Amino acid sequence: MASRLLLIRHAEIEDAGQGRFVGSTDIEASADGLEKLERLKMVLDGFSPESWSCSPMKRTRQTLGRIDGMCGIDQDVKIDDRLREMDFGRWEMKSFAEIVSADPDLMESWAAFEGFIFPGGESVSGFIKRIAAVLADLRKLPEREVCVITHGGVIRAMICLELGLAVKNYLVFDVHPGALSVLDLYPDGGILSGLNL
Repeated sequence: MASRLLLIRHAEIEDAGQGRFVGSTDIEASADGLEKLERLKMVLDGFSPESWSCSPMKRTRQTLGRIDGMCGIDQDVKIDDRLREMDFGRWEMKSFAEIVSADPDLMESWAAFEGFIFPGGESVSGFIKRIAAVLADLRKLPEREVCVITHGGVIRAMICLELGLAVKNYLVFDVHPGALSVLDLYPDGGILSGLNL
């Protein structure tokens, strides 16, 4: 049974997505963001993941490719569609100010979080269910140390679920692009033993 999750957020994205809601939009990682992944090599040298999973989005697969080039991943990597970021629907690629201007009536219901459905996009409850299902499957893996390359929202949700926190508090965790977070797993939940390494 897996006892440690290594969670890597994809490299920084291109300027077109900076400061915007980027979920289902398949934007690429920036060249600078991929270069900055070099700092992860020394961090990852302290771990020995026996299993790898990755979101199917370009920015995560590019991150995987750079990490493989640095560290030499010698296992098959599972591409898991459930690891994709939230689909923000018509809010995709918009700034917070643009969303407030276009949909001021939705702000209050968004604050309630778990009952919210992004207009034209994914429901928050559906997102939480799929992340919980991924976590359950990762916990069942026979490998003790598992590495996942995914998105900020997914990592925040995983941290909340493992720590027994309401997922509506997920923005409390500032998960940086191209950084590693570590969850140590126990039968009754997880311990966050590293953030933004």
